[in-house]
Amino acid sequence: MSGPPVLSDPQARSGLRLDFVFVTDPLAGLAPAHDTTIALMEEAQLAGHRVLTTTVGDLGIDRGRAFARCREVSLRPAVLSENKWIADTDWYTSGAPRRLPLDEAAAIFMRTDPPVDGNYLRATFILDLVDPTKTLLINSPAGLRDANEKLFALRMPELGPPTLVSADRDEIIAAVRSWGTAVLKPTDGMAGRGIMLLRPHDPNLHSILDTATIRGDQHVVVQQFIPEAATAGDRRVIVLDGKPIGSVRRIVDTGGAGDEFRCNMATGARVVRDTVTAHDRQICTTLGPELVRRGLVFVGIDIIGDRLTEVNVTSPTGIREIDALSGTRLAADTIEWAVARCTNMTEMR
Repeated sequence: MSGPPVLSDPQARSGLRLDFVFVTDPLAGLAPAHDTTIALMEEAQLAGHRVLTTTVGDLGIDRGRAFARCREVSLRPAVLSENKWIADTDWYTSGAPRRLPLDEAAAIFMRTDPPVDGNYLRATFILDLVDPTKTLLINSPAGLRDANEKLFALRMPELGPPTLVSADRDEIIAAVRSWGTAVLKPTDGMAGRGIMLLRPHDPNLHSILDTATIRGDQHVVVQQFIPEAATAGDRRVIVLDGKPIGSVRRIVDTGGAGDEFRCNMATGARVVRDTVTAHDRQICTTLGPELVRRGLVFVGIDIIGDRLTEVNVTSPTGIREIDALSGTRLAADTIEWAVARCTNMTEMR
């Protein structure tokens, strides 16, 4: 497949050239036809800006100043064909690494996948040294530390299903018996990993909970099962600066076998076109100001039925699928928003 050529004139679409730094997992392991990170990088390049990539291990501090060993990247953008993105196998080239003081970047996109472990937390402490009045941080390092993706929504329990966070097996079993069916989630997982369905009469229930809680030493999240998940799936809604801008529905696709319940693209769920609803806006009326206050400006929320189940802040995805199915341009809209914010920050200095 031969896609569009790499942009030769970096100012073809903009007279203003900014440095955008993306803190990512190693590029070779990313999926260019799926990853929101790549969609954002492509749009930044197409808008005429310099795309620089780095990793958590390449961040550092020297004499109180945060820096990163970055590589400038040129991308061969994926192309849309029959509602699917198609990318070249050689979808990027990168230059030699160079050390960049991060306060010289216009924007930094922190886009590494969970877990939020010691390495991740140290990266956020390094990014704390970048002046947020001079460099746009997407998302705020302090906000990333504060907003556990499985727990943050519990600050507004009225938006979600009944939820218990506990390491106590008997307490969890009592909740499962009360609700009939429940879903167990690790507090630091992603892509459906470790999510299990709990039923009160399952002879393996005690064993499942012993394993999941490491015999009572580790908290898990247990939510009442929402029946709509089985038929209508769940919805990923992208929230930019506190407002919902696009959505996609993810539906379990088992081919009739009935051997899967997780509505995650990583577990094979199929995606279908969806639209932002009035209820999404109502949720964001409550949730959005709290996100913005914490500097969490690019977020993916998960909704089942009318219930908020997760708030994804580390590397929320879904833009590729939304743009492909809905004809939107969320990646471009996000970059345009970032450019406008960076320009405003420069004018205010």
